[in-house]
This record gives sequence, C-alpha cells and structure tokens, in this order.
Amino acid sequence: MRHSLWQSFQFAGRGLQHAFWTQRTMRVNTVLAAAVVVGALWLELPVGEAAVLVLAIAAVVAAELMNTAVEVLADLTVGDQHHPLAGHAKDLCAASVLVAAAGAAVVGLVVLGRPVAAMVGIGRFDALTAGRGGALLLVLALAVVVVRGAGMRTHRGEDRRVG
Repeated sequence: MRHSLWQSFQFAGRGLQHAFWTQRTMRVNTVLAAAVVVGALWLELPVGEAAVLVLAIAAVVAAELMNTAVEVLADLTVGDQHHPLAGHAKDLCAASVLVAAAGAAVVGLVVLGRPVAAMVGIGRFDALTAGRGGALLLVLALAVVVVRGAGMRTHRGEDRRVG
C-alpha cells in the first residue's frame, strides 16, 4: 500500500511522540537540545556553528530513535523470554546512543565553550584545548565502560555477570 507524503510525515510524527512519551532518555535529550538551541540563539552564534550543533543534536535523536526501534523489535521477537542475541542488539544500540551523545557533548564544548566563557567573565578559553580535553574525557569514560564490562563472561551463549 502506498502512502501519501503527508501520511508518511504523520507516521514519523507518531514515532517521535511514542519515543518521547515512552523513553525517559528521549525526554532528557529533548530538554538538553532545547537548552542548547536557546543558548545558541541567545549567544547569536554564526550560522555554521549553529548548524554543527543542530547536526550533533540530530545525530543523538536519530540514534535514540533507532535504539527505541530495536528495543521494540527485540521485545516483540522474544516476548517475555530472554535471548542473549536480543540483549546484545539492545546493548549495541544503547552504545550507539552513548557514542553519539558523547560526541555531541564534545561538539557542544568546542562550539559553546568560548562564547559562554566570555559571557561569564572567564579569561582566555581555547576551544581546541577544550575539545581535546572533552575527547580525552570521552575516551576515558568509554574505557571505564569497557573495563567494567570486562567482568561479563559468556558461557554457552548466556551472559553472566561477575561480581
């Protein structure tokens, strides 16, 4: 069955509504995105910098929507039973959201750091140094997640957490 362009937009709108009302992280992302957009408008950022922020926000929202879709499909497929592959699929999608959000945070730090620092009266602010620092924190945070996950052992296809 072919749908009109308007119907396609309506379906997408329903998907956004579903994600917003059922996913706490989508609501958190929406509040953070609104704060960033208001801040960008207030700071009167150049169009190019504002566009980079919008792309970072869109990447996080898109990752969250895909994560929600995979969760719904995995739950539909396995129902009340646990299947390790469904768990892996959910974990991988959650990791994609984490990576997108961390990347967006670094972008936000680089783009908004200097104007915010100037506004609050902090002296020299080097966006490149802040971006490097943010990237370093991102790598360290991901390393902690990976090392903490090293306590997970796989035995006969089932995940077993140690400790």
